[in-house]
Amino acid sequence: MPKRPHPPPARRKKTPKAPETADEYLAVAVDLEESGERWRSGDVAKAGRFFVQAITAYENTLVRYPNNFDARYNRARLLYTLTQLPLPPTFFPATSTPETRLLAAAEAHKECNELEKDSSDILFNYGQTLSSVGEFYANKPQDSDDDNNNGNGGGDVQDEETTTREIERLQQSKQAFEASWGIFQQCLAVQEAEYKSTLEQSQSFDNFDGEDAMNDGAIVSQNGNGNGEEYQEEDGGIKLPERRSSVASSHSSNSGSGGNNTTQWASIVEPTTKLSILDTALAMLEVQTSILTLSTPSTAAAIFPPTTEYIPQITTHAASILDSYILPIARALHEETDLGLEPAEIAERRVEAVLSRANFLVALAETRFYLGLQTAEGWEEEVKAAFEPFHLISPSSTTHGTDNTTITSGDKIPENGLIIDLTTSWMALCDRSTARTTLSTTLSPTNPPKAWKLATTSSSDLASATKLAPDKEKPGIYLARGNLELLRSRIIGVEAAEKGRGVLRKNAGVYYRGVVTAAGSSLIGAVDGVKVAEAVQEARVKEAVVKLEDGMDAGLKTLVKGGIGKVAVWRTIKAAVEEGIFGRETLGAVEGVLRGI
Repeated sequence: MPKRPHPPPARRKKTPKAPETADEYLAVAVDLEESGERWRSGDVAKAGRFFVQAITAYENTLVRYPNNFDARYNRARLLYTLTQLPLPPTFFPATSTPETRLLAAAEAHKECNELEKDSSDILFNYGQTLSSVGEFYANKPQDSDDDNNNGNGGGDVQDEETTTREIERLQQSKQAFEASWGIFQQCLAVQEAEYKSTLEQSQSFDNFDGEDAMNDGAIVSQNGNGNGEEYQEEDGGIKLPERRSSVASSHSSNSGSGGNNTTQWASIVEPTTKLSILDTALAMLEVQTSILTLSTPSTAAAIFPPTTEYIPQITTHAASILDSYILPIARALHEETDLGLEPAEIAERRVEAVLSRANFLVALAETRFYLGLQTAEGWEEEVKAAFEPFHLISPSSTTHGTDNTTITSGDKIPENGLIIDLTTSWMALCDRSTARTTLSTTLSPTNPPKAWKLATTSSSDLASATKLAPDKEKPGIYLARGNLELLRSRIIGVEAAEKGRGVLRKNAGVYYRGVVTAAGSSLIGAVDGVKVAEAVQEARVKEAVVKLEDGMDAGLKTLVKGGIGKVAVWRTIKAAVEEGIFGRETLGAVEGVLRGI
């Protein structure tokens, strides 16, 4: 009988070698982080687990090599990354909250900034983190007895105690935004110096005789022992120093406890360009806009005391950022040939610049109205003017950029580049719709005809935006359209609104169901999918409440029994009542249904 072949020996996984040097420690962390990046668009939870492991690996590096700056920098960046991923609360330990995670990321960036001054990368990341802290406090839901009782509690939606807590929360947000603006201001100053240095280096390299001074293109560098070594560029040229990017870097020194390697590593950084400066300037203006949007009719005077010069100061600062940085750079993007921007990219950045201006002006007008510094007519006129076609380059004038270059009307720029039409942007249409809706809601009690007209034009904006928006944004737009139809149905004293109330409420249901349909697009990725799922839940709750108002409570009961918690339902409807989408009597009806489940 022939012998049976022996089965192949079982493969044994090699036990990974424990890291010893700082570079080996960093390599472990970088591998984990890169694994997280690969899963980021497909499985957010898996990406998050890799990022958590990478953070632990960076912390292990710092235990062994406490002076390793790259590990500290990358840890801070990943702590912030985790706060921006749509991870469920169950992903984190019970003691971890969104607030504590954001504050930990901010503290980590603060430490980096204290250790390495005047780094535009660190400053930008730090400012961005502080801005997210401000956004968190601005949108933080108010805890109340109603929420703690799963919606089984009554009381007014807005009482004196609630207003006091709201003002405290908004003040926290304002302080974080102000700190963010200050950091971005430092970043802008550093970037300007870096950009000037880059230009000077570039000019000196252009005038440099490579054969005489560089020995046919050989670049002399110093290693850790101070000995000169030659590195030959293939094309005989010299690469400009690049600014450290926000991706992981395994280049580091082995300094710190246990380190005996004297090799010195240079950080690979990206050069500061006009786009870098534009990004920072836009971030600054966005922060100022966010500060203004904190105002409400009941809180504006407390947040922006009329006795102070806060509003004039923020207006002056914003005008300086726009006139000195955002608009001049946007005008001159066609001249920045080294950036390699396509005409479509230039057009997109110009729309972004002009839209940032429009949103600031709208927020300023709204705040001034709440403070009694502007009439309703003036507010409406500001909204209209902010979104009108904007002349980036006047055909009859010249404009000087930040580098003193002159841009004339004869420059070659993309077609229609002289005038920026915001109605070609779905984002601008949505922003204009929001501005008009806010104005309509404010004027509804005192001027119903004007409120109806504004709400109707707002609806047209959203209809146009739906046609232009990418698939991942359509669920949110359909949700806004459903909300707007309910707002229109609640306008009193307008014949068209009263006659069409039933149709408007049916339309709202159609749009809420449209959220669910649009969410099924195969083009929506994992990260956006979480946000879309939240929109779907909100739409289903609101559609069920519309039916509840019509005397049918089965839909709401089915939703709650199907897994949507009572607290989630209560908070959704409570926020909708405060926005005027539903009446306060609806809150009582919802409470009654929740009590019976």
